[in-house]
Amino acid sequence: MVIRKNRPLAAAALTLLLFLAAAGMAAAQGAGEGEGPSLREEYRIELNEVGDARITDTIFYDPDWFQEYGYIFRENPNLLSRRFRADSRVGEVEDFDVDVDESRSTITVTFETPGLAYYLEDGWNLFGFGDYSLVKEGNDQVRLEAYWTTNSEFTLFETMDLEEEVVIDLPPGARGAEFDPSTGAVRYRLPLEEEAAGNLLYRKRGLFIPLFSVLMGLFLLLFLFAATRRTVEQAAPAAAPPPPAYGASPPPGASGAGAPVPPAPPPGTTEVPGAAGEAPKAPPPVAAPEPHGAGETAPRGFCSSCGHPIGPGDVRFCSKCGAPLG
Repeated sequence: MVIRKNRPLAAAALTLLLFLAAAGMAAAQGAGEGEGPSLREEYRIELNEVGDARITDTIFYDPDWFQEYGYIFRENPNLLSRRFRADSRVGEVEDFDVDVDESRSTITVTFETPGLAYYLEDGWNLFGFGDYSLVKEGNDQVRLEAYWTTNSEFTLFETMDLEEEVVIDLPPGARGAEFDPSTGAVRYRLPLEEEAAGNLLYRKRGLFIPLFSVLMGLFLLLFLFAATRRTVEQAAPAAAPPPPAYGASPPPGASGAGAPVPPAPPPGTTEVPGAAGEAPKAPPPVAAPEPHGAGETAPRGFCSSCGHPIGPGDVRFCSKCGAPLG
C-alpha cells in the first residue's frame, strides 16, 4: 500500500532528473562548441589638427592557429585591405602597409585616411562608434570597446570571437573630449575654436563669407566700368577721312556711296554743262599762227599811234587807226 502511494512522486523525480541531465549535456555541448581560437584587436586612431588620421590596427591571434595559417597573410597581404576599404568610417585609404609578425602571432595594418574627423558647429566630430561602450574619456585620449563574433578575411572566413579596443589619440591641446553613445560620435574642441567661439564673424562665417564675396565682386565690376569709361572719354576723336580725289569712288558708308563719279576732264579742256547723261564737249581747236613772213613782205615800219605794222599799201594813213603816217 505504501509503495503504491509513492509511485507518482517517484515518477516526478525521475522526470526531473532526466530533464536536468539533458540540460547539462546541452550546456556541455554548447561550451564545447564555443571553445576555439579567438581574436583581440587594438584599433588606434591618431588625429591631427585638421581631422586627418593615421590608423594602426593590431590583431592578436591564437598562437597555434596562427602558426598553422599565418603564412597565408604573409603571402597575400592585400587580402586584408578589403575590410578597411569597405569600412563606412574610412573614406580614402592611403599608404596601406601590412606587417606579419609570426613570433608574436600578430598582424599590424597601418594606413592614413584624410578627413576622418569633421568640424561642425559643436566642434570636431568622429563618427561610427554606435555599437561601442566607453572605457576612458579624457582631453588627450578616448578609449572604447566592443565584443563581436566575426567571420572575415582576418579569420580566413572562420567564425571567431573578437574583443576590440579602439584608442583615439586626440590632437595636442584638445579640450572637452566626450563620447555620445546615442550618436556613436566622439566630440572634442581645439584651442583655436574655443578662442573664436565668442567672435561674431567666426560664428556667423557661413553668412559673412558669401556676403563679402558678393561685395568684392560688385566692387570689381564698378572699378572696371569706371576705368573703361575714363579711357573712352580721354581717347582723341578719330580724324575725318580726306576727301576723295576727283573721279574716285566715295568710301563705303559715305553719302551717295555706290553712285559713279564722272571722270576728271583731260588737261586743256573745259567742262561745258549739258543735259543730264551727256558727256562734256571739248572746245574747238585753236589754229596755230602762221610763221611771220610766210607769203608777206616785211613791214616798212610801225604806226606811232597804235603800233600796227605799216604795210606796202599804207601810204599816208594807218590802215588800223587812221593816224597820219610821217
